[in-house]
Amino acid sequence: MSPVAIGLMVEVQGPKSEHAKAKVAALRLLARRARTRADLSGRLRRKGFSAAAIMQALDELGQAGYVDDAKYAEERIDALLRRSKHGSAGLIDRLIKDGLDADLAEQAVAEYLRDVDEREWAREVAAERLEAMPDLDRDTAKRRLYNYLRRRGFSNEDIVRAVEEVLPHEA
Repeated sequence: MSPVAIGLMVEVQGPKSEHAKAKVAALRLLARRARTRADLSGRLRRKGFSAAAIMQALDELGQAGYVDDAKYAEERIDALLRRSKHGSAGLIDRLIKDGLDADLAEQAVAEYLRDVDEREWAREVAAERLEAMPDLDRDTAKRRLYNYLRRRGFSNEDIVRAVEEVLPHEA
């Protein structure tokens, strides 16, 4: 049953308790998009629900499979990487900003990228970006490539190597 259907069912039955109202509010938020437990908790707190009502509602939704931070992390990483390649640090930062626990974010990224050569990814991203920067002098292109890769969360070592590999050497 979808979060919307459950929310409507609870509404029809007339939620009386605060935790039932918090659960309906959480389901409405989840109907729009997946969210972390921390994100839901913060949004429900801003709506005026008590900490106890929020915890009970989120625990029930978690048991039903609607709130699962590990699954959220995996789906979020997949969505981010479909748009463009990022380094592990960039993915971890994004997940933490989304409300995931840092340890869970690190674990999810490590698991997702266990068979990935981030150095090669950095080189591919640098090469693609360089094509979009024609007619720049070497120093400007180097600086822009470095900053571009840094914003995507690649390590300094991978960035330096990638930039050196894709930029033509001065004669």
